[in-house]
Amino acid sequence: MAQEHQEYIQQKVNPVLENLVTQLLLERPEQLAPFMIKWLSQNSKTPAAAAFTEGIHVLSELKVEMEKLQEEVKDLEKQVKTKYGNGIQ
Repeated sequence: MAQEHQEYIQQKVNPVLENLVTQLLLERPEQLAPFMIKWLSQNSKTPAAAAFTEGIHVLSELKVEMEKLQEEVKDLEKQVKTKYGNGIQ
């Protein structure tokens, strides 16, 4: 049984992981899990994986947009506080 596991790892798992690690090293993404999910989905070549990948991409874009908007809100709050102090007239 152990021999079968070893063969499976060598024939199926290692090639995928080697390619994934190569892409990680080349691109060095900040967010590892979304990158890995997207890469694995794109390389599985199934319609379900492609749809999932698109969803991950949209989610990542929305997270970035949300972070920018949160920063903008903080900046606006600072401006209001500077102009009006603690009480808005």
